[in-house]
Amino acid sequence: MSDSLTPAPAGTPKPIRRTSQLPTSGVELAALATTVAGAWQTSELPALLWLTKADLAALAASFAQHRDAADAAGDTRTPQAKRLQALDKQLAKGLPFVKNYLAEEHEENEGRAYYAEFGIEKVGDKYTLPAARTERLKSLNKLLKALNTHNFDKKKYGTAFWQPLATEYAQLVQDSAAAAGERSSKVSAKSQGEQQLRKALGALIHHIKANYPDTFAAHLRAFGFQKESY
Repeated sequence: MSDSLTPAPAGTPKPIRRTSQLPTSGVELAALATTVAGAWQTSELPALLWLTKADLAALAASFAQHRDAADAAGDTRTPQAKRLQALDKQLAKGLPFVKNYLAEEHEENEGRAYYAEFGIEKVGDKYTLPAARTERLKSLNKLLKALNTHNFDKKKYGTAFWQPLATEYAQLVQDSAAAAGERSSKVSAKSQGEQQLRKALGALIHHIKANYPDTFAAHLRAFGFQKESY
């Protein structure tokens, strides 16, 4: 039988499970840091050698700002992604008609010989536009050019159908890429700021315990720390 199933000897003390005194949520962490920084400003508790009261206030404010900015950047990107998905459906609707134009103009198998000119590729067992956004945009430009070359531009699913879709698609892909870059930058700044803030708050907890060994629990609560073990 595995040793892991062997019961512990009687009288063996149970391991102590400590809970973090700092919240995991970014929203709650920002609120706690702001409260703690304000309490420390008016407290007689002195500064640390590497962390002043002003430093903590600045860290708290910076983290809250970067957290809000990262969330806002994510919110901006969501509508763009949804609109791109809607456009994808319209592209999928129009593509079979272009294939039919080629089939009518040539024998079906011969028509496929022109697919590449229209930006149509074999993906799995289907002939369609590439799935990747940037590659799909390139294919749309090919398709628009080929419609004119093969005199399909005046048809129902010719230039009038594809040009507005391609124009909007190009703008959305550009905006989405910019939003993704912005969000990545802001999330990185938020992550770095959170690490610094947690380090500072953890040090302050030890600072309070060291200076108030008998009454630290009450002082932690007065500073805004609600848990008494960490």
